[in-house]
Amino acid sequence: MSILYLVKKNDELISHCKCEESLVGDPGQLDCPWCGCGWLFSCTKCRKAFTFAEAKEIDKTWEELAREDLLGYSGKEPELEDINSWIDCMQNMVSHIEAGKTYIYLDGCFIPADEENFEFEGWKSKHNFYKTPQVIALKDKDIIDEVLSNPQYWEENIIQEQ
Repeated sequence: MSILYLVKKNDELISHCKCEESLVGDPGQLDCPWCGCGWLFSCTKCRKAFTFAEAKEIDKTWEELAREDLLGYSGKEPELEDINSWIDCMQNMVSHIEAGKTYIYLDGCFIPADEENFEFEGWKSKHNFYKTPQVIALKDKDIIDEVLSNPQYWEENIIQEQ
């Protein structure tokens, strides 16, 4: 049985993961998304970051993926409740992906890398871009310091709790 999932596409921009098979882990975004947790993928095995992922058919079950990611995160065998929660979260996050397309991660969302003129409310902040910032960064790395890794950007655009 195969499922459509996100796999590291390349080593462009930022790629600390060197695993032979790099599958996207649960974002686990902290309250400091500018550190990278809000705009980079992490590998299920080594937990190291990378920028671009591609939607591909993989020969694993959702349970295998959940166990691999949760084990890599905590180092201990996950409980069934944690596995089911992980599956629910990740199935929801990948529900819109299309085979062969490249994606970036931004503030709780997997977004097509070629997306243009979009705005959304993420887990932490509101965003409005003419192109995905990771794609912009391939030609202009200043956007990393000005937006992606800039605490001021994230705080100025924070979603106020009601």
